[in-house]
Amino acid sequence: MDEENTKWTKEWEASSSPGWAMKGINPYIKKYKDDLTKGMDCVKLFFPMCGDVEDMFWLSELGHDIVGVEISAIAIQKFFNDSNLEYVVTPCGEIKGSLYTSKTGNIRIYCGDFFLFGASIECNFDGIWDRGAFNILDNCDLKTDKRNLKKEYINILKSVMKQDCHVFIELVVSDSTAKSDDMQSFFGEDYLVEDFGLVEKYAPEYDSFPFKGFQFFRISKNNEI
Repeated sequence: MDEENTKWTKEWEASSSPGWAMKGINPYIKKYKDDLTKGMDCVKLFFPMCGDVEDMFWLSELGHDIVGVEISAIAIQKFFNDSNLEYVVTPCGEIKGSLYTSKTGNIRIYCGDFFLFGASIECNFDGIWDRGAFNILDNCDLKTDKRNLKKEYINILKSVMKQDCHVFIELVVSDSTAKSDDMQSFFGEDYLVEDFGLVEKYAPEYDSFPFKGFQFFRISKNNEI
């Protein structure tokens, strides 16, 4: 992933707000908040490949513990600065990068290669919100087998989930977008995959992009097995 990580960081270096970076809070994280948090007041939530999404600050203000992973230090610093949050930076050898921690202590963002992240660093997440991370793997210019890369990504999510964790995956809908059966094959029969259907583009930042809309999946461990 080194080549793709370099491409990603260069996009943030070229613009402090890339064209695909939505401003404001995702209306669908508001819609599914109680499902994501299971209606509890203080849970641990994970944002893979998080960028600078404002959703993290919004949820932290509601009392939740937030963990993200992002390759671009620029994106992470922008998140903290835009949120008016003071933070400290410490080395993190396991991810070959750094850990940014808010002085309030309830937001931690790891700056480094996502594929080095795992349960030895952080685990026991109550909820996971994937806002485009799975799509990044679908659209990256890699010579490696993308399906195997996606499986590796999903395996990391599975390794850090609590037994009752809910995972939400938001996909850009195009002709090659994953279907429910595809998503089920990545997670396996021990997981329940629910397709919440297609929604239209919900932010003006997306108007110029040639895709239909977004598709949401909710994944949880299948306790009936």
